[in-house]
Amino acid sequence: MNDGSKDRLNTSLTDSVNRSMTLRRTLPIVLLLATACAKAESAPDTSGAPHMRPAEQGASSALYFVMRNRDTVPLVIYGVEIDVAADASIHQSMDHNGMASMMKQDTVIVPARDSVAFRERGLHIMASNLHTAIGVGDTVVARLLIRPARVDTLRAAVRE
Repeated sequence: MNDGSKDRLNTSLTDSVNRSMTLRRTLPIVLLLATACAKAESAPDTSGAPHMRPAEQGASSALYFVMRNRDTVPLVIYGVEIDVAADASIHQSMDHNGMASMMKQDTVIVPARDSVAFRERGLHIMASNLHTAIGVGDTVVARLLIRPARVDTLRAAVRE
């Protein structure tokens, strides 16, 4: 074997070792990213500490939470049911020249890979004509009606 052949062989072996070391370093990162992407395709996440305010029987309260959509298509929330309320609907709070008001919303779209916050003085779920009083420490069950043909259940803590 001449010197040129030895140099090519050494270069080839060095390249092979470098590729192997690069693969060993990058494979865990690739696997981590693949796992994260797989989890991102899972069902929507309605975390964000769902909660309601205390209220007396017959009164109204509101449900607040963050709806996260990890899917690749938008979600359409078109209704809600709350176990302790005769009526539940989506509302948007507004301020017009210092005068607060609410407007009922027929639907809320949660864009793909995005989130929508249901919060005080903003978008929220109104629970009207409560069948029973709800107090601090209680848990209220709500069902979000989502197109197409799906229902997500929330458990909301009642807190001040």
